[in-house]
Amino acid sequence: MYGYTGRIAKVNLSNGEVSDYPFSQQDREKYVGGKILAAKIIYDSVSSRVDPLSEENPVVISTSPLTGSTAPCSSRFNVSTFSPLTGLLLSSNCGGNFGLHLKRAGFDALIITGKSLDKVYLDISEVGIEIKDATDLWGKTTGETQELLGPKRGKLVIGPAGENLVRYASLFSEERVAGRGGAGTVFGYKNLKGLVASGKQSIEFHDKEGFKAHNQAWIKQLRSHPMTGEQLPKLGTAGFVRGMQRQHLLATKNYARGSYDDYDMLSGQALREKYLVTNGGCVTCPIHCGRVVEVNGKKVKGPELETIALLGSNLLNNDLESIIRINYLCDEYGLDTI
Repeated sequence: MYGYTGRIAKVNLSNGEVSDYPFSQQDREKYVGGKILAAKIIYDSVSSRVDPLSEENPVVISTSPLTGSTAPCSSRFNVSTFSPLTGLLLSSNCGGNFGLHLKRAGFDALIITGKSLDKVYLDISEVGIEIKDATDLWGKTTGETQELLGPKRGKLVIGPAGENLVRYASLFSEERVAGRGGAGTVFGYKNLKGLVASGKQSIEFHDKEGFKAHNQAWIKQLRSHPMTGEQLPKLGTAGFVRGMQRQHLLATKNYARGSYDDYDMLSGQALREKYLVTNGGCVTCPIHCGRVVEVNGKKVKGPELETIALLGSNLLNNDLESIIRINYLCDEYGLDTI
């Protein structure tokens, strides 16, 4: 089948063993990739209830056949594991560049089991997977860690929140987050600071020119659509604040209400007029709805709609600048703001 590297790796942190995980052509036809592929692997890997903070809890990081294809909005990846927050299976989708580089390293997915006695990170390349010492990285923020792991590589890391087993700690790739449910907490329990991936492997196409033409048509449609071509690039996801206020859907006073008198102070329009430096976005995404703002003289990713609502109207906080700063700090420490 096209779009696959054909390889899934399994890493046991308890004994350091790295092996190939068998996944047949029939499995790929049935489960394709992403969260469905991960669910199948986890279903086959556990036979009873799993304590999220245990060696038995697997983490599956999976891509799709379109990852690495240059299709618009396709270079995302999925993280699935049992949640320390709920005890249930969590699935988190991230727009950072780790999935793209994992594919380029020659892997469709990665399965992590066990628990390391030492603080480690995984270095993934076309040559193979190495377990490396992360002692010097421990205690570092997500930004510091990614910088220390070097340029031109995909990274997926935790911050101090994950190390200290905060139950809603997240994983960070660039400034994008695999949040909800505490996937970062599972990394911290396993003494795994993060992953880096690099390589030059490319996927094959059934009809490369036809695929290219289809992509161009799809990008043209996205850019001509009033939502993906106009509102989201102009205002980001914060552009939904006014609409949610009108529909009484804006989380206010710990969800006691659905509207907030000072909503316009938190709107996408306010963010654009007062704080926006430029647009940003996920790799291979033509929409560029991300907001780039400035904190302490540093250009960083601005808050999304949910963060603005939950750190703003939900707390009766109309100070957008404070939300920008709190969002940045939470990102650096590896906390889920949602």
